[in-house]
Amino acid sequence: MSASHKETIEEFIRIDNSRHVHHLEKVLDDHVTKEENKKTAYTNIQEAREYYSMEHEANPSAQWKLLDFKQDDANSAQATISYNNHTYDTKYTFNSAGKILKIESHLQQQQQ
Repeated sequence: MSASHKETIEEFIRIDNSRHVHHLEKVLDDHVTKEENKKTAYTNIQEAREYYSMEHEANPSAQWKLLDFKQDDANSAQATISYNNHTYDTKYTFNSAGKILKIESHLQQQQQ
């Protein structure tokens, strides 16, 4: 299962980096929630599309990168993600269909 969760996260990053936010339903649950540093960024797929669209406008050259991946259990995984000179410790929770249901992201460090 870990390979498929890693592939889902990688696909999420590819979709987002290519700015195809209209394809997020391929990897995100309809009721996906993202919390960044304990602040809710979005609570459904439409808000996710709006969030990533705004990120693209604010940081047009920034790219998400998967730096590290660890499977926790059948429904969750930990990853280290780099974006816009920041590194985030991120926990992904998956629904039974393998789509991302929840993202908990915490700033680890700002890169110089």
